Amino acid sequence: MFSTISTIFTTFAYGVAGYALNPAFFDAVVNKSDVSVLTLTLPIMIGVFGINVIHELSHYLAAKATKTEIGLPVPLPSLQIGSFGAITPFRSFPKNRDAMFDVAMSGPIASFVASVSLVIVGILLTIQSSADQIATLATVPAALMKTSLLVGSLTSVLAPKIMMMPLSQPIAIHPLFLVGFAGTIFSALNLLPIGRLDGGRACSAVFGRRNTILLSFSTLLFLSIAAITGSSTISIFWGLLVTLFQRNLDVPVRDDWSEVNNTRVTIFFIAMLFTIITLVPFPGGEIL
Repeated sequence: MFSTISTIFTTFAYGVAGYALNPAFFDAVVNKSDVSVLTLTLPIMIGVFGINVIHELSHYLAAKATKTEIGLPVPLPSLQIGSFGAITPFRSFPKNRDAMFDVAMSGPIASFVASVSLVIVGILLTIQSSADQIATLATVPAALMKTSLLVGSLTSVLAPKIMMMPLSQPIAIHPLFLVGFAGTIFSALNLLPIGRLDGGRACSAVFGRRNTILLSFSTLLFLSIAAITGSSTISIFWGLLVTLFQRNLDVPVRDDWSEVNNTRVTIFFIAMLFTIITLVPFPGGEIL
């Protein structure tokens, strides 16, 4: 309950932060004490929760198809992107590596596809907006577009002028973009090959539990270095949550001898590639 309430608060805060640089919004809240404009932030808040629902519903459907029991998801708050997703525990031993892989990968793949689609739609709606509509959109620093190589590349193709602006330049952007941005980041974070994260479970299914221990330790070490050096603020909070709750390997599968097929292995490596290009900054940008 505490985690759920905290996530509601941080997701709302993420929506407010998306409008904080909008002059009309700022003037209404700070100078006129008109809190009614806070309703503008609700689509962002609801959208981020919607991406989480897609993520968890995909886990549920995959678990049902593979006859694997999973528990209720526990949402994780994030000060940077509203939500880090959720912890979804196994309540039974998956029958084989295929089942483990399918349950693990279904959620992040579904939320990632939905999020990237919203990023694209958000950019297109922004460049098609009239001057009056622009004044009502969310406003963020241009630097946000360069915190992700994937997002920056999409923006470069669809709205290249935005990428040429100074990093501190406030730019108007459709709320759907911010929903998709948050979704791509937390989907990528959950795909990291660590312990009980979706990526850790998939990694265990592909490479086995022993090899996953080494990959998990290496990834946690990288997050720790990023946090200590101050090159990434999100790694501080995410690394702490993972270390406290998700660093250990998940339950073993009943049939650990049967390996996953080449299709699943290919899907895993493609997912890892998208994870990297999502979390690595665009040239000239900084790590989130």
